[in-house]
Amino acid sequence: MISGQSGPVVVGFDGTPGARRAVMWACREAELRGRRVQLVRAFSAPLEELTRIHLPTESVDLGPLRASAERESDDLVQECARHRPKLDITSDVRLGHPATVLHDASERGEMLVLGSSEHGRLHQVLLGSTANELTRKSSVPVVVVRGEGDEPSGKVVVGVDGSRASTGAVGFAFDHAARHGSALVAVLAWDEFPRDAIPPAGDWKLDWTDITRSCERDLAESLAGWRERYPDVDVHPEVTTTELPTEILLRHADDADLVVVGRHGRSLVRATVLGSTSHAIVHYAPCAVAIVH
Repeated sequence: MISGQSGPVVVGFDGTPGARRAVMWACREAELRGRRVQLVRAFSAPLEELTRIHLPTESVDLGPLRASAERESDDLVQECARHRPKLDITSDVRLGHPATVLHDASERGEMLVLGSSEHGRLHQVLLGSTANELTRKSSVPVVVVRGEGDEPSGKVVVGVDGSRASTGAVGFAFDHAARHGSALVAVLAWDEFPRDAIPPAGDWKLDWTDITRSCERDLAESLAGWRERYPDVDVHPEVTTTELPTEILLRHADDADLVVVGRHGRSLVRATVLGSTSHAIVHYAPCAVAIVH
């Protein structure tokens, strides 16, 4: 375990098919990690979730809402327990806005798992306000689950840029690949920021061979310690000077089980800006995405 956390795998559930897939993913992951699963369901007064206007609880009878949420959550917990009898899974139904409830519940967890609706790549930008908020603010890794539970491809992808967030992402990716017996594709992309963002002052004379070699050295250094720690992981480093970070990660995501990115990258002077990259990947990747701070 990379984060040093020893809490449960926390998963949000709201009754939707996407959230149900997230629960199944969380159960598999928790079993591999030897952790328990905490299924968290938030409920609130009608329209309160959309408007965030707090209504006095005494003015609204929330008993039926709580009972319905508890019943649906307990049914799913029992189903998971039947399929994975050794797994410790509990449900936790709380009053409040989903983003607040899940953030609070995950503070002592190992990771937070969320579902995502499936509408095809053109509409995946509509991830949802709750998931958007949690991927930005959570102090633990957040995994957004997509896909229909197809057979795993045995491929994990991680974006690397040498930043602190990237280091956490690389560690998470190695750990996940080791637990699942997956190959790991580690990519570093050098974009054309200097030429595109700075007004031209004569022709830019860039030695792309030297740039590529420098990137290869950076990537090798970022992976070295983790390779020693996880010697059985099959690692495939890849450097590109012709694709943007988002482009290469989305290309690999098409046949990956998981893409791992850091929440924030280095400054704009550096090639891969994982702040903007992570935002794009979590919205458009067709597979599960882990955002690591």
